[in-house]
Amino acid sequence: MKKIIRTVFMSALVFTSLTSCVNLRQMKDEKEIAQNRNILIPYITKIGNKVDLFVSDISGKNRVQLTNDAFEEADPSILPNGKVMFSSKRTGTWQVYVINNDGSGLKAITKDKGFNNYRPALTIDGSILIVSDREVKPKIYSIDPDGENVTKLTDADNYYDYPSPLDDGTILYLSNEGSKWEIWKMNADGSNKKKITTSVSKPLSLAAMPSYVRDISSRISGINDNFVNLRNSRLNNNFVSKAVFTARDKTGDMEIYRINIDGTDLRNLTKVPGVDANPVVLKNGKIAFTSDRDGTFDVWVMDADGYNPINMTKEPYYASTR
Repeated sequence: MKKIIRTVFMSALVFTSLTSCVNLRQMKDEKEIAQNRNILIPYITKIGNKVDLFVSDISGKNRVQLTNDAFEEADPSILPNGKVMFSSKRTGTWQVYVINNDGSGLKAITKDKGFNNYRPALTIDGSILIVSDREVKPKIYSIDPDGENVTKLTDADNYYDYPSPLDDGTILYLSNEGSKWEIWKMNADGSNKKKITTSVSKPLSLAAMPSYVRDISSRISGINDNFVNLRNSRLNNNFVSKAVFTARDKTGDMEIYRINIDGTDLRNLTKVPGVDANPVVLKNGKIAFTSDRDGTFDVWVMDADGYNPINMTKEPYYASTR
């Protein structure tokens, strides 16, 4: 009789534990879904020669077309107030604009004639980083949100691109200093420049991943990486800012890589034949990127360590994060 009671008790305990785990998982999923509703992803589409700007939630089901004209747009990003900042060639040169996420309130931040301002990125102190060719070779500048107080941050006789600010004020960027394109970092005022990578392959685009972003513990089939053990061992202590970038692998495929800003822990996050490019780190830590793995160029979203890639746009025409 005691044995029967003990068996019944243990079965009830196991059932209760399983039910609790399921409920906790369900609560976690519901919380993540609610958070994702507030994540907006701006992107561009191209049909023929027509380029327009869209914004969507992370599910891809709720999207709004922001521009519908004959002008080119590029490099969109979401600002803390929900507006979209981007560069456009609507005046004949590339300039920086903002627009509400319903398509209203288009406003120019830069209005320069005769040279280009592009690749806008908002810093932690509210200033905007841009790339400008006002001195012929593109260099990185800082401007106020109204376009005033232009400050040059890179003044060497080199080319610079993709300024990417981190949450501690550090700025990542690409430069061909030393005759080879690499990823560099500098302080917010342009001082203390240091090279992060010594790559075999040229980095083609760049995004900054803040130190608060954590890796996930799950794995999926289809991404057979060789860093999973290292990743798992660092799940609870990997508070290091990172650079996420595009480069070609040994076969020539364009892939998305990630590296700590101290130059350690280089990882290929995609490892899928074809093109994976233009990474953008979202505020929830996920990475939006451009890929043709489904046959057409679409905007995809994956976890910070490359897992769980999802096609967000699923359109027959070209769509890209940049």
